[in-house]
Amino acid sequence: MVETPDPLWDPDLPGDRELERLTTLLGSYRHVPGPLPTAPALRRRRSRRVLPGAAAAALVAGMAIVAAWLPWRLQWSEHRQWAVEVEADARTLPATLAVGQTLATAATQSATLQVARIGRMQVLPGTRVRLTDTRTGHHRIELLEGRIRARIWAPPGHFGIATGSSETVDLGCAFEMSRSPQGDGTLRVTSGWVMHRVEGQETLVPAGSTLDFSAERSGIPLASDAAAGFRTAVIRFDQAMAAGQRPPDAEARVASEATAADRFSLLTLLTRYPALASGPLYTRLATMFDSAPPPGHRAAWLHGDVQAMNLWWEQIPRPPKAWWLNWRDALDRAPAVPAAG
Repeated sequence: MVETPDPLWDPDLPGDRELERLTTLLGSYRHVPGPLPTAPALRRRRSRRVLPGAAAAALVAGMAIVAAWLPWRLQWSEHRQWAVEVEADARTLPATLAVGQTLATAATQSATLQVARIGRMQVLPGTRVRLTDTRTGHHRIELLEGRIRARIWAPPGHFGIATGSSETVDLGCAFEMSRSPQGDGTLRVTSGWVMHRVEGQETLVPAGSTLDFSAERSGIPLASDAAAGFRTAVIRFDQAMAAGQRPPDAEARVASEATAADRFSLLTLLTRYPALASGPLYTRLATMFDSAPPPGHRAAWLHGDVQAMNLWWEQIPRPPKAWWLNWRDALDRAPAVPAAG
């Protein structure tokens, strides 16, 4: 299924009337450079000293409206139903989804869930999802099987998707996920970050990466364009390590196949298995940072020292999405006037 272009994520596309109205409202306070004024224009400008004050008052009023509107956007009454938008071939689907209810699309149907006021989730054909909890700051669904796409504008942790014993927690992003009835699935992040959690194991997945998971565990996040050889080597080596084995030939292959674009995968492997710091993966990863590690860094990593690990984690150039700066995301089909509740 081809995703419909969305003006919220591509400012060059035209939006609906409400989006254009709000964009114009906020955009009017943006500085747009123009030609230098002529002498007569300067004289006219000096004669209108009241205008800067009026503009400042309008700016303050606009900021006050936005400051009041954004907290409302995040508020949601406990157990309030989510709206369901359906296409012409899916009129049999319900118009709302309540806590405890399941939404199931047939092979020719699709639908879009309004995730409270914080985002939208496409439910693609042949998918079943169940709404398990919804309230301010905490919205959770379960993906029973099938495929979904979600775009969320909210602080980290507000939205999450359960898949059996695991949970995917949004950190302010856009992502898609699929899951088989047996519990195997794939997570692909297109913006921001997500956290995949299963059996106490937490795995960060950044934009541009995919993560395969099963009912029991997470794999290692891999760049979506990672070379086939590196991808295969990482999967096999991670499975061997999870089984309590450490084949040196597989470890050496991962190190030799890795490129600078695979830095996040190596970092995740070393964090998950600190003992690997004694081998070639640490040496290869060290070459991917601007400066050499300080004395004692490798020994500290071997002992699972969090400070030593954070030294490299903090040098990853893609921080979690600054959701509060992306105000256009917050305008995603927002009602013109706040409703009660």
